[in-house]
Amino acid sequence: MEKKKKQALNLSQAQVLRQDLRLFTVLASPEQDFLRQAAELEADPLFIKLSAPGADGTAPVIRRRFAGASYAFGVACGDDALAAVAGSGGSTGEWLAERPAMLELAQRAGQENFENYFLSAAAFSPAAAARASGLTPAEASALKNFADAFILAHERIPPAALPALYLRCAASISAEGGKLSVAYTHPAYFRGAYCINSGALSLLLKSGALSREDALRARTLTARAQRLAWRKSGFHRTLTAIVEAQTAFLLQKSPLKPFSQRGLAARIGLNPATVSRLIAAKTVMAPWGGEIRLKDFFRQKNAFIIDKIKEILGTAAGKLTDREVAETLKSVHGIRVSRRSVNLYRSKT
Repeated sequence: MEKKKKQALNLSQAQVLRQDLRLFTVLASPEQDFLRQAAELEADPLFIKLSAPGADGTAPVIRRRFAGASYAFGVACGDDALAAVAGSGGSTGEWLAERPAMLELAQRAGQENFENYFLSAAAFSPAAAARASGLTPAEASALKNFADAFILAHERIPPAALPALYLRCAASISAEGGKLSVAYTHPAYFRGAYCINSGALSLLLKSGALSREDALRARTLTARAQRLAWRKSGFHRTLTAIVEAQTAFLLQKSPLKPFSQRGLAARIGLNPATVSRLIAAKTVMAPWGGEIRLKDFFRQKNAFIIDKIKEILGTAAGKLTDREVAETLKSVHGIRVSRRSVNLYRSKT
C-alpha cells in the first residue's frame, strides 16, 4: 500500500516537472518563436471552436485585455514596411489602399477617443463614436472596420515576415502633459491573454460534441494557451513596473534611478531569472525618439551614488570633505553613505 502511494506521489511530481519545463521553454523562447506559437494556436480550428461561446453563452477560452493595455496603431499603421506585409494577399489589399485616409481619421478622432471607441472590446456604436470623435457615423464605421482588419492582419503576419523593429521593439512610450502612455507595437500583447473557463470547458468535454481525440487535444491546447498567457501577463507586469520606476527619466526630469532586476522581480512577484528572460533582447521606443533596451533601465546603486557625488562636487563653492559630501547626500538625496564609502566612491569620479 505504501509503495502505491509513493508511486502516485512520484507521478504527480513528474507531471509538475514536465509542466515547469514546458513553461520554461515558453519563457526562454525568442520573440519570433513565441509569436509563431501564439499564431499557430489561434489558427488551430479546434482552438477557434474552444474560443466560441457554447450553448450557455460562455466560451471555454476567453481572451482578456490587460488593464491599461493599448495598441500603437498609429505607429504600426503608418509603417510602410509593416503595412505592406499586412496587406499582402487576399482581400486585404482593398483596405490597405485606404490606409492613409483611415490613419488621418484616427488622428482626427484623437488618441483617447480612438482607444475608447475603436480599440475597445465593448459593443461598437457608430453614432456614439461619431459624436465623441467629431466624425460622421459613416466615417466612424469605416475606421472601426479598418482598425479591426489591420489589427487582425498584423497579428497573423508570420513572425519571420515582420520587419525587425516589430520583433525587438515591444512598445512605444509617449509623454504628454507630464504623463506617460505605453502602447504595444504588436497586437498579440495588446489583445491580452487567455483565461480558461474550466466550467465551460468541462461542459463541452461532457457534451459529446467533441470526439475522444479532440477532447484530449482540447486539454493540450488550453494548457498551451495558459503557458502563452503566463508569458504575456508576466511581460506586461514587468514592462509596467519598469515604466513606473523610471517615469522621471522617461519624462527627462532626472537620470535613471537605482533599479535592479532583483528588486523589480520582488515588486511584481516573479523570479529574477524570469524577469531576465522576459526582457532579453527587447527594446521600447522612447518619448524623444530612438530605442532603449529594457535591460538598460536597470542601474546599480553604486553608479547612481557616484553621479550624485559628481553633482555635489560640481556645484560646491569650495572643496568639500568626505563627511560634508556624505551629509549632503543624506540631506538632499536621502542616500545614507558612510564617510569612508564617500572616499571610495570619490576616487572613482
